[in-house]
Amino acid sequence: MRTKWMRLGVSDPADILRWAGAQHTRRLDDFRHRVIRGREFVSFRLVPRYRVQIGTCDIVVVAHVKPSRKQLVRRAVAAAFREAARRAVAVCASLRPRPMRPAPLPSAALYDFAALRVSAPSRG
Repeated sequence: MRTKWMRLGVSDPADILRWAGAQHTRRLDDFRHRVIRGREFVSFRLVPRYRVQIGTCDIVVVAHVKPSRKQLVRRAVAAAFREAARRAVAVCASLRPRPMRPAPLPSAALYDFAALRVSAPSRG
């Protein structure tokens, strides 16, 4: 059995169910809701009451919610604030005095000692 895939763009998440109800749906399965980079995606399997194609009995619908102008403006303003904050942090970091490295401590002088001598066993 093959599956038909369908992509649907809506302005409101409730429009997805309204659309599915208008399609003479027999069954809705496998709902998945995801938010990817601020965009809502809903996917589900739809089994209509009518035959879709020969060898196909269901449709997988991937619906994405189109952002409104208000959401787009909010996103742009938030991105501008994030960029301004990032630049302010970078400027503050460049003005901060660099830490001084401590002067290296003089190390102890190493001496070569004479090799150990093997002595004769003591007589006692």
